[in-house]
Amino acid sequence: MKFSGIDTALREGCRLCAFRSGGGLRVVRIEQNGKLKGYGEHPHVEDALSHANEDFLAGGRPYSKVYGNTEPHYLTGSSTSTSPLDHWLLQGHTFDAWQNGDGVVFQLKGLTEVKIPEEILDEVLRTGAPATWEHRSYVYDITRSYFPSGELCTRTRVINSPNGKEKSTGLWAYYITKTGYGKDFWTAMESAFKAEEIEVQRQ
Repeated sequence: MKFSGIDTALREGCRLCAFRSGGGLRVVRIEQNGKLKGYGEHPHVEDALSHANEDFLAGGRPYSKVYGNTEPHYLTGSSTSTSPLDHWLLQGHTFDAWQNGDGVVFQLKGLTEVKIPEEILDEVLRTGAPATWEHRSYVYDITRSYFPSGELCTRTRVINSPNGKEKSTGLWAYYITKTGYGKDFWTAMESAFKAEEIEVQRQ
């Protein structure tokens, strides 16, 4: 998918950011030195990007000249996704893009949950033997347990934390970035989804 306006905007020093609004709309902003140069919103991100692309090429129009005029006045976003990028925003994550030299940097940013590998959970359920799993220097203890109904389940607790952070929110979720590089916006985006997760610390 090509967005000539977005690619031009990035080459001219603009930065693109995208997020999900409180009503679920996918919102795309093209900004330069604190000024809005292009804007798009839609229930899905691909159309929001297209609107922002058109808006930048049109010189940045007042909101009322577009939404409720040439485009519908969208109220809420979709609860289903149309692509991995749309799903990323649907989960409440964000992304940014900017020019760096001859290429584009695309960065996915979000909060990810700690997920115990399914093979470990299945083994604990099958055998009843407890297991430990280490991730990001946290050590998790997984044991077999039961719901009040008598149905089998697993119980997980942290038995060792880095630097004694037993009450840290990082026990179960942590912030990450995935950064991609490409010759244009779209190829950089595709590269970002293939990139390694990098944990970032927030104060």
